[in-house]
Amino acid sequence: MKALLHSLAVLSLGLGLICFPAGCGRGKAPKEIPTAEIPGEAGALFAKAPAPVKELAAQATAALAAKDWSGAWVAFQALGERKDLTDEQRQFVASAIVSIGAELNKAGEQGDARAEAVQQMHRLSK
Repeated sequence: MKALLHSLAVLSLGLGLICFPAGCGRGKAPKEIPTAEIPGEAGALFAKAPAPVKELAAQATAALAAKDWSGAWVAFQALGERKDLTDEQRQFVASAIVSIGAELNKAGEQGDARAEAVQQMHRLSK
């Protein structure tokens, strides 16, 4: 329960991320990428990142590897809120969120209570 509350708190801070990277005047919407490719790409993109960024990326990919769509989505949201990401990292995170969001939606439709809670929190914040 504590982890869920923490996840929801992090989520509430990062809700604007989906639009933020795609916005910024670039007009370039994030592309969905296969979730199986996200850990490898994240490893390469964040290999030389500062320790806190690298640690958050590792948490996000660990949740993804465990097919914890809620945890992965929240972690990537938090990662995207970091001010010290490169443009390439920020675009990758936005793409990862789109891909994981699709899986989160599927999980919610299949009755995953945690996925439904994250989706509900996201809807309420709009």
